[in-house]
Amino acid sequence: MAERDNVGGGGGFLLGLLMGGVGGFVAGMILAPKSGEETRAFIIDQSREWRDKADELTSETRKRMATAANEGRRAASQMRDEDGFDDLDLDDDEL
Repeated sequence: MAERDNVGGGGGFLLGLLMGGVGGFVAGMILAPKSGEETRAFIIDQSREWRDKADELTSETRKRMATAANEGRRAASQMRDEDGFDDLDLDDDEL
């Protein structure tokens, strides 16, 4: 059996997939039964919804990260106060 040359890897496939998606979107917009004005209004509405969702997710993620950072600081402070760091054996080969 002949060996396949896999020089391009998956890059060609991903590029083709991206180009196909863009081409499909453009064809869908051109061939859509709606007027151009209705299509533009739809795209604007969808982009606003996606932006609002992204803002909401970003805000929620920032809150979660702040909470996790505060909990980490509190735990480290508690370990320092209890001299918990003195008991750590960082020279242990099994770490």
